[in-house]
Amino acid sequence: ADVNNNSDTYVSWNWKAGGSASNNTDGSLTVSLSANQDAGFSIATFTSSGSGVDTLGHGLGAAPSMIIIKSTSNSSTNWSIYHKSIGNNKEILFNAGAASTNTMWNNTTPTSTLWNLKTGNFGTNRGGVAYCFADVQGYSKVSGSYVGNGNADGTFVYTGFKPAFVMTKRSDGESDWYMSDNKRNGFNDDNHVFYANEADAEKTVNRIDILSNGFKLRSTGSGVNASGGNYIFMCFAENPFTTSTGVPATAR
Repeated sequence: ADVNNNSDTYVSWNWKAGGSASNNTDGSLTVSLSANQDAGFSIATFTSSGSGVDTLGHGLGAAPSMIIIKSTSNSSTNWSIYHKSIGNNKEILFNAGAASTNTMWNNTTPTSTLWNLKTGNFGTNRGGVAYCFADVQGYSKVSGSYVGNGNADGTFVYTGFKPAFVMTKRSDGESDWYMSDNKRNGFNDDNHVFYANEADAEKTVNRIDILSNGFKLRSTGSGVNASGGNYIFMCFAENPFTTSTGVPATAR
């Protein structure tokens, strides 16, 4: 039922890393890493040392703006996320809730080569997987944030390209992770949403308009557009092409 039930419809979103993994020894911890610098995306598997703080290489050549980690040896642990707009002294959970003050990232901002993991919060000698994302001009915006206005004629969020996928999360209060794309419905204002942290079918609430250079909120729901509410987002382009100066390319 999860992946191939007769007559059910499914959607998937996929990111390609750099092929077969190899050992990366940039940090104090050796990780098995596959990185795609052009796409600003890497996957690493690791085992925490239990020494207090581990440093791990990400292979992106630029500081990641978003890191998603999960223990592979303890199913009861949360999905922990670093997001640039929240900062390095908090984590936000992929599976529930608002931003936490848990110092998973050792209060240290990622660099162009390394990110920090406080093993006391992650677990001693625990296996894990990390997905690292960096902004790529004209292709992705994973460091983004916006402030809601509480109006159905909602906040416009500039990305610099036409998004194909958008995921948002309120960072100063409880909310779901809302995912929209340009494939399932394909027209405004009927872009249905999924909750990344729930098993629900797609919803018709809290929709967005997908525009040529960003997206616009079309709901007053507190999960996406409360007046004065703070939100983070990540999005990826439909056509990831730009000129040498970063201006999105257009068809003739």
